[in-house]
Amino acid sequence: MQKPSDLAPEMRDALKSGIRPMAFAALFSFGSNLLYLALPIYMTQVYSRVVTSHSEETLLYLTIAVVMAFGVMTALEELRGRILIKIGSMLDRRLAPRLLDAVVNAGLRAGRPVRSSALRDLDTFRQGLAGNVTNAVLDAPWAPIFLIVIMAIDWRLGLLSLIGAVVLFGLALFNEHLTKPALKDANVAGQRSYSATDSGLRNAEVIYAMGMLPGLSKRWNRDRMAMLSAQELASERGGTIQATIRFTRQFLQVAILAGGAVLVIEGLTGPGVMFASMMLMARALAPVERAVGSWSAITASRQAFERLNSLLKEFPAPEAGMALPRPAGRLSVEACFYAFPATNKALLKNLNFALEPGDCLGLIGPSGAGKSSLARLLIGVARPSSGSVRLDGAEMHSWSRSNIGRHIGYLPQDVELFSGTVRENIARFAPDTNDEAVLEAAKMAGVHDLILRLPEGYDTELGEGGAMLSVGQRQRVALARAVYEKPSFVVLDEPNASLDSEGEQALLAAIVALRRIGSTVVVISHRMSALNYSNKILLLRDGMVERFGPRDEVLARVVAPAPTGAAPAAAPQQQPSAVAKAPEAKALPASS
Repeated sequence: MQKPSDLAPEMRDALKSGIRPMAFAALFSFGSNLLYLALPIYMTQVYSRVVTSHSEETLLYLTIAVVMAFGVMTALEELRGRILIKIGSMLDRRLAPRLLDAVVNAGLRAGRPVRSSALRDLDTFRQGLAGNVTNAVLDAPWAPIFLIVIMAIDWRLGLLSLIGAVVLFGLALFNEHLTKPALKDANVAGQRSYSATDSGLRNAEVIYAMGMLPGLSKRWNRDRMAMLSAQELASERGGTIQATIRFTRQFLQVAILAGGAVLVIEGLTGPGVMFASMMLMARALAPVERAVGSWSAITASRQAFERLNSLLKEFPAPEAGMALPRPAGRLSVEACFYAFPATNKALLKNLNFALEPGDCLGLIGPSGAGKSSLARLLIGVARPSSGSVRLDGAEMHSWSRSNIGRHIGYLPQDVELFSGTVRENIARFAPDTNDEAVLEAAKMAGVHDLILRLPEGYDTELGEGGAMLSVGQRQRVALARAVYEKPSFVVLDEPNASLDSEGEQALLAAIVALRRIGSTVVVISHRMSALNYSNKILLLRDGMVERFGPRDEVLARVVAPAPTGAAPAAAPQQQPSAVAKAPEAKALPASS
């Protein structure tokens, strides 16, 4: 059982908000169990009064009373069930947005495949809370009360019932001991299997094209078989215990009936008391049997709760941050170090550089130099291990994310569009979509005419991952998303990797347009053509700044280093004809 201090704040608050409705559920459980006593009372009265007096009128009144009691009991149990469902829904509404935030943050940490499994855990916990798990917990405190009532009727029948309850409770604990390790192993293997399935579905083309299915299927099947074997082991053990519990409960019913019959024969009690004791004992032992019967659900709910709590604690809610005014785009990176999560290996080391509004930085370097890692630091997706990344003098993480996100444009190396319309994707799924800004962004990215040729224009549904568009078209739509509402700071990671000459011309025109309005742009590319309109170059090698400065000066040293004592060679100008035709090319010099 988790201590309150061990709970994530959101989990603690959500559970605390459920205390009052849970108290009502317990109150209804109290009424339901109290009214159940009407049945054994009815039984004793029928045998002690009706049968002996032959009074049909008494029988009628007793029957009406017990039926009314059962009607109220049924209504209370229905209300209890509805309250539990409402509690589950309330927890879901409170935790789901926060869990989604935690899952997204976990996804930013490489090698952490949480994905949608956390939301499945929330469903498991919610369903367990609204099902037999909580019902058994609410009914369990009544078991001792029913046993006390039996003891008050006859101490011998009470002692027999008490021994039976202890035996059943011991079997329940033994069932927990036997099945818990196997169920835990099954859950871990199942999570691996689900993750492999998610990965396979996302990369179906690669798997099919290169004949990877047999190998991946074998690996997936290994995890699946491990899950099934663990579940089978847990089910076999649990089934044996369950069968033993059923036998024990039936034996106890026979034993108490036989014991009651002996008492009746000896004239120590009446037949009504005998049957009433049997009913009370069955009711007292029912929560134990119900708990054992749904033990796998109880274990799954508990493990889901523990995983959810761990996830929320590991990825706490980000600080709200101050709503600062729109940034001008002044960027500074100061003594910045960055290590890969969960390792001590520094990927970026002692980075220092600054950009002014309207600058366009070309970030170059060999593969593995840390360019994409630097891009993630610049947009605030990753946090430096030490040092700082500042936008307009403020630490990137001190900005309110919902506020600063509107002023940042990002085109990742692996473009991902989302299920929805073209308009929704460009507008970043903002609830208050600005159609004028969408059109302006599409025109700035040079994708307006392409969108108009789609079946429904801007209202065309793209499908999962933008499936109906080609790779190059997705990259151009993603560029429009990056420049939506003219952000102050834009990072483009390999923005021309999948573009044709027309798309590359549109890209360079967008860079020129961004610089003209004062946006700071960072372009990461292996193609020199993408750097034609940058005014600064940063050469990154082995996670360190090797050169940083004006474009022509850096390229002259990188492309054609001058021999000792000679003047540096001029940087070769690589400007494709398609780029030269861009109308914006003359509006802004390539170097400033």
